[in-house]
Amino acid sequence: MRNVGNASGGRASAARRAASRGLTLVELVIVITIIGVLTAAISIGVLKAQKSANIGAAKTACSTIRQATMQWKAVNPGSDCATVDQLKAEKDLDTGFSLKDPWGNLYKLSCDADEISCTSAGPDRKEGTEDDIHVPQIDTAEGK
Repeated sequence: MRNVGNASGGRASAARRAASRGLTLVELVIVITIIGVLTAAISIGVLKAQKSANIGAAKTACSTIRQATMQWKAVNPGSDCATVDQLKAEKDLDTGFSLKDPWGNLYKLSCDADEISCTSAGPDRKEGTEDDIHVPQIDTAEGK
């Protein structure tokens, strides 16, 4: 009878040893792969959200610059168009206002007759491309 007790006790002991030894290399590689895939998926979502937020921030800043220029023109009707630096220096824009867009380029301001517009080169940092930000928005032939 003693042999039967040892045989079942040996199996239980082997099962305890197998459970206590930790992860195998294959299990560890699978866990690391899953973590990598999840990280990549989250990163892609964050980058898309960041791009969208940067575009929104640039549009908002251009709207603010345009409004400040309209107010400046009302006070200085015979003057040429103000620059963004000038608006900030004269405190028409808040002192903490950034003169650069989220991609590091300076905002451009233009006054043509009765129209005041603000532009940013956009995410590609190149002027004259389709991702440029214009306030007010410019109608393009492709958009019609």
